[in-house]
Amino acid sequence: MGECIALLFGGRDDRPTVRTITIFTTRKDFMSSDGLQLIQPAVLAGGRSRRFGRDKLVEPLHDALLIDHPIRTLREVFGPRVGIVGECAPRVASRADMVIPDPYPGIGPIGGLLAALEYARGPVFLLAGDLAAITPETIRRILAAAAAPGEEEAGEAESVEPLAIIAATDRPQPCIGLYRPQAAAYLRRALSDERFALRHAIPAAHVRLVEVAAEAARNINRPDDLVNRKNR
Repeated sequence: MGECIALLFGGRDDRPTVRTITIFTTRKDFMSSDGLQLIQPAVLAGGRSRRFGRDKLVEPLHDALLIDHPIRTLREVFGPRVGIVGECAPRVASRADMVIPDPYPGIGPIGGLLAALEYARGPVFLLAGDLAAITPETIRRILAAAAAPGEEEAGEAESVEPLAIIAATDRPQPCIGLYRPQAAAYLRRALSDERFALRHAIPAAHVRLVEVAAEAARNINRPDDLVNRKNR
């Protein structure tokens, strides 16, 4: 057993706080080869690219397409079993190792994540399809933070289980993170209430934020964003 420092998303004002978390080494380590096999890596591909003006996921980026970057990054960590979820062109779907059925089309990332969780029946590591600078190190950082079972308050025997361990820059990045299967119940509840913002779907007490480099979490929203990325 040991301790680590982690950002936790909680409190009345929903601001991240830094707290000490107890690590129990008997828990399944997601960084081990066995632990990684429990996780389904998934890339969101159902966006409409309104600000870009055309399907940005098939835009060339260096020696590949934009969609290839998050797929390749997940493969480097999890191996060749990356799923793609969301309505997309066949050219996009063919870049992944598998297609995850999406019974919730057209409602944004919350639908794609729920589809992936229901398909996997286990943890899902989610990435947006337009992350042109995401790195394996960022993914591993989040997985390492997931090793902590939860926050133990003084005098309490039970800890709060984080259901979403997600990246954070100056704000939470819910499309970069690990989601445990229990998160699906909260997503379904949000959908039934017509609350489609993923960042608000899971209670703050069950969300853990992991600080990552801002560049790694930067999305490609407009053509200029892609040009800037190509020039780096």
